[in-house]
Amino acid sequence: MYHIGEYISYGNNGVCEVMGTEVMDESLGGAGGRECYVLRPLHDQSCKILTPVDNQKVVMRNLISPEETKQLLADIPEIETLPDLSARQQEISYQKALHSGDCREWICLVKTLVHRISERKSSGKKVTATDDRYYKAATQKLVEEFSVVLKMEAAETQKLLNEAFGCREA
Repeated sequence: MYHIGEYISYGNNGVCEVMGTEVMDESLGGAGGRECYVLRPLHDQSCKILTPVDNQKVVMRNLISPEETKQLLADIPEIETLPDLSARQQEISYQKALHSGDCREWICLVKTLVHRISERKSSGKKVTATDDRYYKAATQKLVEEFSVVLKMEAAETQKLLNEAFGCREA
């Protein structure tokens, strides 16, 4: 059970603050009568998410520790990239990594995309919209979580990640 004021990772919404719990009104159908967390996404303070405490459909987890974060950053050179597949299969592998809720998978995805984007640029090709979209999404997830865990501003965290991945720009 999560506690008020605690930050957690919640599915595609990223880092959320637990604002409390409440029992859903019976008239709401599926979640009616169930105890739910009230979550506020870090990236949208005006949003309120209600999700059952026992939700099994969405990845809901504690944030990683500062030590785990530092270890992941140190492990980047050894983390494998995703295999090179057909365009459709490549996007499926991107989706799987992005929706895994796992920081190591996000790093794998970003590392893959940093290499692909660099190769395309050095060959005089444009970056694909798919690569750009997934790069931004995975980077945002890492920046959000690492910023909270390491108690850093997002810009500082982005700079830290850029250095770890060996790139100069976001």
